[in-house]
Amino acid sequence: MAHPVIWRGKVFFYPIGNTSAACLTQDLCPTEKADMLLLGCGDPRHILYTVYSNSAGPQGSRKLDFTCCDIEGAVIARNVILFTLLADEGATQKFPQFWNILFHFYLDKASLDLLASQCRKLVELSSDLDSWNNGPYGHFLRICTADTLAELRRLWQLYIKTTSLSPSQAKAFESAYAADIKACRAKYENVSTSSRAAGPLSMYALDMAAEHYKIYWDTGVCSGVRKRPSEMAHPNPSLAYSMVGDKFAVHYGTDPLACFHLAEAFAPAPQQSTLKDAVNVCKAQFSRWCTSVSNVLRSQRPSSPSPLVIRCFVGDALSLCQALGYCHVTKSTSTPFPVAPWKHTCITLDPNAYGTRAQSPAPIIFNVIDTSNLLDHVGVLNIFAITSPLLQRTPSATLYTEGLAGSSPEDNLKQQLCGDFATIGLLLGLIPASFVSQFTNRSNMHEMIIRMTDQNAHQNHERLAWKVIGGAEKLMTDLDRPIDIAPEQLASALFNIYLGMFPHENVARKMAMIKQSSALSQLYGVVHYHRRSFAEILGVVKKRVITEWDPTMNILHDKIQNDRTLLTGMNFYQELCCQLHLRGVFTVDWMSLQKAQEMHRVERPVIFRDWKTLPQTVCVLLIVPRNRLRVLLPDLDQAGTPVLQCNLGGTMTSNAFSAINTVFGTVKINGKGDGKTATIEEDATGRYGTSPLAVWFWLPSAALMNEPRLRIVLAVLSTPATVPLAMKLGLELALFRADLGDEQFVHVLRQRPDAGPEGPEEKSMQIGGRSMKTTGPSTFVTLDRECQKPLTFTTRVDIVEPEMKVSLTSGGTLTVNQVSMHSIAIVLGDHSLQFPYPLPIDAKKAKLRIARKSLYIEVILPLKLALGGTDMVDMFPVIPQGGDLALWNMHRVNLDQCVPISIANEKALDWVNPHVSLMLSERERRVPQELVTGSTLLDIKRTLHLIFGRASGLQKSKPPLGYAMQATDEKETFVMFYITDLRLDVGSHTIVADAWVMPSSPTIEKFEAFSKAFVHLTPDNMQAVGMGVEERKAWMHLLVAATERCRTWEHKPNCEYRVQGVIPLIPICSCGAGVGTEAFVKKFPKLRSLAPCLTRAAISPLFALSYLEKVGNLEGGATAMGTPPTPAPAAVVRGGCAACGKEGGASGSLLLCGRCKVVRYCSEGCQRKDWKGHKKQCVVPS
Repeated sequence: MAHPVIWRGKVFFYPIGNTSAACLTQDLCPTEKADMLLLGCGDPRHILYTVYSNSAGPQGSRKLDFTCCDIEGAVIARNVILFTLLADEGATQKFPQFWNILFHFYLDKASLDLLASQCRKLVELSSDLDSWNNGPYGHFLRICTADTLAELRRLWQLYIKTTSLSPSQAKAFESAYAADIKACRAKYENVSTSSRAAGPLSMYALDMAAEHYKIYWDTGVCSGVRKRPSEMAHPNPSLAYSMVGDKFAVHYGTDPLACFHLAEAFAPAPQQSTLKDAVNVCKAQFSRWCTSVSNVLRSQRPSSPSPLVIRCFVGDALSLCQALGYCHVTKSTSTPFPVAPWKHTCITLDPNAYGTRAQSPAPIIFNVIDTSNLLDHVGVLNIFAITSPLLQRTPSATLYTEGLAGSSPEDNLKQQLCGDFATIGLLLGLIPASFVSQFTNRSNMHEMIIRMTDQNAHQNHERLAWKVIGGAEKLMTDLDRPIDIAPEQLASALFNIYLGMFPHENVARKMAMIKQSSALSQLYGVVHYHRRSFAEILGVVKKRVITEWDPTMNILHDKIQNDRTLLTGMNFYQELCCQLHLRGVFTVDWMSLQKAQEMHRVERPVIFRDWKTLPQTVCVLLIVPRNRLRVLLPDLDQAGTPVLQCNLGGTMTSNAFSAINTVFGTVKINGKGDGKTATIEEDATGRYGTSPLAVWFWLPSAALMNEPRLRIVLAVLSTPATVPLAMKLGLELALFRADLGDEQFVHVLRQRPDAGPEGPEEKSMQIGGRSMKTTGPSTFVTLDRECQKPLTFTTRVDIVEPEMKVSLTSGGTLTVNQVSMHSIAIVLGDHSLQFPYPLPIDAKKAKLRIARKSLYIEVILPLKLALGGTDMVDMFPVIPQGGDLALWNMHRVNLDQCVPISIANEKALDWVNPHVSLMLSERERRVPQELVTGSTLLDIKRTLHLIFGRASGLQKSKPPLGYAMQATDEKETFVMFYITDLRLDVGSHTIVADAWVMPSSPTIEKFEAFSKAFVHLTPDNMQAVGMGVEERKAWMHLLVAATERCRTWEHKPNCEYRVQGVIPLIPICSCGAGVGTEAFVKKFPKLRSLAPCLTRAAISPLFALSYLEKVGNLEGGATAMGTPPTPAPAAVVRGGCAACGKEGGASGSLLLCGRCKVVRYCSEGCQRKDWKGHKKQCVVPS
């Protein structure tokens, strides 16, 4: 398994989501087919909302293909029930029953009968995959494996069984069900986490959320009524069975309201909204979403291709990804990856969908991968290593992560990432779009409100969109372009990641944590990685770099061997070397085949006496009797989530192996010596059965020849959370011990149990995703001294064009110009060469090395990742992609589906000012109020702050008719726009201005239209917006993205973007002019003449990134609408040296600017170098 094996004592059932529904296609081009992989998919809310969001405009013809994976079979079983009900005739009349089945603990007779009837139909259709595929639902609802279908069928049969119980059985079932609900309920009051579903209005939802939670768990009905209706008397069978067993085990934090968008309920009158209002809004949203799905499914005939396909898989998310990658490379549907932890059956995909002869092949590579909050459960690096090969290499392709664990947004993600965002992005190829852009359109104001009201809040919800690095640059046509790093630096960077992955092996830090806080020690005890995880990451890096690999690995190997930080790290040295070899990453000298066979010939160990030839690695199978485990089960169950491992030791050596496989079942052994094989018949009852526990793992064969007498131990990995276990198990935390030579319990095999003769493990393990190396110039990356952050990019340019050769050899002058944030142009004479880079660079600080005789140039460019700064005009990239346009950092919205906000009631808008003020971080709030601040992004934020303040009417004045944008050094207004509505973008928990843009281009039509409207436009009803030239350039790009993100029209063949090959124009194309302007004319009838010249735009706040820096508080610190923030010293760098970016560390601290006491430098030289720019903002603290 790609994740350590965890003993799951206390397990919960998550049938209902705990975060608001998200549109999964919001970052794709409108006409782009959506191939979506949902890992840890949970309930159907994301699918329902995504289909609804794609029900109009250009997206209405988009084909949607969802591959849904969840380890909990009952989640998928419930989802299939809903989707098949929606496909049936008369579905729209049964939405109330669908709601009940999905969310109520107790059902009325009609809902129970509908559930049972549908389950009987599904059982009849699910005898095998062929029967299902040829049935009435098979054309749109596909089951990925036969094992998945069998598990779903088993659960549907259990649901049916509850409806035919005898009176005494039914009474016992109902009694146990009620007792389980009472036992599952949270033991503390005021559970209000569903308030985050109200987004920016969550402060009004806190009490209501706590009230609804209490009512919901008291009555078992999601209706907001304090007493359960008498007809709701029947336990919901779909909540009575799960991985936990035949019992109700729904997680204690469950509240259906968390799945929806509660802001819609509170926006009209926040302080007057009732719980009934909130529940009714949720039901209305559910009805709209279900209607969209039903309409799509009912409009298609089974014989024709469906525009909506939902594929289902029950099993482990990482295993499915590995199986899909294996199928992609080998073209085989039989894979060596187990379905899930504690399972022995391997994934075999349906040949009719994944085979080479499939008529309608299922997607294996995706442009959307949603990972829910799996990073909290399996680790973000495991997700990236396993999923990155499955993500399409396009600018729009997106991988979403969600985190809920932890309470400090600034620290959590970086710790989870085990390194710097930019460094990890360069090595693994994925980076948050918001990190590059320095802003997000998604607000997390609700998380700040929760932390304000609960100082002990242990959750922080952060949803991030990760993109293929380099995708923001339109010149970057090859997103698999390789990078190069010096072996010493690359090895050091990888070693830093290694240390970050295994902090629990840092004994000194571990003991400090235990002394500091028991809660911290519990959190510190969560382990997501083993040495196989690290090997998987190295495998991805190896494909992305063109560095000399063997020297890099030799240096890394030496660093790990000599490390004294992870005091127990060397216990896993043998496993590390084994996993590096198995994955084809690197083979240490002592593990070579020649050395292994030579050692076998010389030592002749007893364990290998019947082996003719000895491989480099062998598989050890340990059989643990059930009676030896049974007495330990209560202690293990109380230990949280302990990690299991195997230890191999003797009198002189001790090695640990945590990349193990476990399953309860009966083991059969055949043959002997190197011909010995093992088969395992899995016990379906798992831990509740009588079969022994089979444990197997790989290790170097040399490890079994170090000592004559060795012992295998199944043990618990030591973490702060397992300290209580030591009292029962001893310091070794051993669960079972056996001598290596005792064949009653231990067997040494050439292949894993049940391995096919044609598929040795080494071969299957080395098969990964596609190679990412491609031809073309590479980018050489130089890291800082600690090898934690990238400092510069270096590119060598060979001059081959004849005229440029002549110019270079004759002493021609070279200049480096900034083309975009990510690209430069090297100009020589009348010719230029453009080069893209994966991250923003600073051409002004470029250095050149010119070889006039050898005819090449080296350009060295520092990275520009510090927060703030100018020359960032294209921070809103719009990139051509397959005949369409992709957005890098602004999600698409359907404005007509966004709920309008009334500005008539000023008291109903109290939340708007704090919400919009969160655009500014605490750092940005300290920057003095000036027209030009030295940060183009900050200038734009302040302009947006003004616009939203005026449009909402919160400045004690009537909103203007329009806004005229003009740079102070220019004579003419460059654009005008008019806002018809402020709306709720509920999916991103924010507001959006529904605007209509008219560029000031000198066409006759626009001149005539403006002349007619001019009489109605006066200084009193027009807001003049002044700005600097750099901000004006940035607005040109922003308006292109703002019109593109909400468009309901197609770009024409003669679109100015295509014809002129330039984005932006002045500033937008004319394709959308006049489309859908009825709303504008209705709002501003006197300006009717402008309608044909206007293009609709969605303008949103640009929020500061809470995972990078502190964002302004909400307790009276918000800036008043349209008024300047309090002046204070400016700090425009994220941290570290303001000139070069270097951070202080063990080698020395940074020097503080003696005047402003804010900006820091690593040396006096850097301070002098930066003074020209810093002196404008260097203010003595007041």
